[in-house]
Amino acid sequence: MTKRGLGALTYGGVVQPWGRGAAAGGFVFLSGIDGVTDEQGDPVHGVAAQTWVTLDRVRALLADAGASMDDIVQFDQYVADPAERTEYMRARDAWLSEHAPRLLDERSYASLLIYPRLATPEMRVEIRAVAYVG
Repeated sequence: MTKRGLGALTYGGVVQPWGRGAAAGGFVFLSGIDGVTDEQGDPVHGVAAQTWVTLDRVRALLADAGASMDDIVQFDQYVADPAERTEYMRARDAWLSEHAPRLLDERSYASLLIYPRLATPEMRVEIRAVAYVG
């Protein structure tokens, strides 16, 4: 089994202090992905908007690594404020309905954690994913 890093993670032209993740043994492991800024580096405000940006990034990063949303076997979701949980789930389910209906139907993801100290105070959502590509 050979492990390979997936490279640097860049948002809005700014290299982040953590990488994309790694691939090993037929699995792709994404680092925690957020949506604090858009692809131009502009701030994204609110849990719903950050959820869409985050999920767009997860999908793109998986694709870069040869995987898809349908390949997800673990989907860890972190929300900063328990009061935003319902709004997060509504936004997540709307995004999944449009872009990954099979994952939404399977409900094969199980972890939704309230974690009030994400990397920055502006960060409302973070998602880590593991996909199996065999």
